[in-house]
Amino acid sequence: MTSNSPAHDFLLPRLTALVDEAVSRGITRDVAVAVLIDLVTSPRFDTAAPGPTDDSAPHPLWDRGPDSLVLVNGVSPQGPHDPAAQDEADFVKPIPLFGPS
Repeated sequence: MTSNSPAHDFLLPRLTALVDEAVSRGITRDVAVAVLIDLVTSPRFDTAAPGPTDDSAPHPLWDRGPDSLVLVNGVSPQGPHDPAAQDEADFVKPIPLFGPS
């Protein structure tokens, strides 16, 4: 079987010989082909998939440092409320449930 690809014509006889040698050493053809597929699709050979230990390039939108501002839906959440600070609850008069106040 030939193709218009020199790489195909170069690799096919070598892979066929490798599988035939594995079979002659007692490895079944299915196992030899499965191992070759596993090896070729691993990150070492498959350049289309990024390696699991590769880092992406730094980007200011998602890289954070220890002093970075935290945003939730584009808004910086407030920290814990200071109990001694005055807020609108200090000016609300409680309404008694039974009877006038």
